[in-house]
This record gives sequence, structure tokens and C-alpha cells, in this order.
Amino acid sequence: MKKKLKRVEGSDSLYRTPKGAIINTDEEAYCSYVRKRKANERKCGELKNLAKELDQAKEEIQELKEAIRKLLDAK
Repeated sequence: MKKKLKRVEGSDSLYRTPKGAIINTDEEAYCSYVRKRKANERKCGELKNLAKELDQAKEEIQELKEAIRKLLDAK
């Protein structure tokens, strides 16, 4: 049983279902969206990794400061 879709006025790739949902049939636009989304996810992952590395570096610097203070206090 095939449902009849009505073309949205002013668009060649948008259709409305009988229940009112709008469907985009532009595959090129969808592929572009997926590529952009994946690129954004990669960037977000890279930022999270950089933030984690920065936090680790801060902790190591703090540990070094404490070790230097202990050495100086021991003299």
C-alpha cells in the first residue's frame, strides 16, 4: 500500500506525508549533512582529547612544583 506524498510548494525535494511530516528527498543535501556532522564529531573528539591532555599537563606541573618545593625546603 503506497502512500501519496504531496510536493511542498516552492521546493523540488520536499514532500508532505498524509500525516503532515515533511520528507526531504535531496540525497546530495543529506550526504553533505552527514559529512559535516562527521567532521564536527571529529573536531569535538579532538577538542576533548586536547582538554584531557591539558588537564594531565596541569597535574604534572603541579606535581613538579610540589617536588621542587620539597627539595628547597629540605635544604
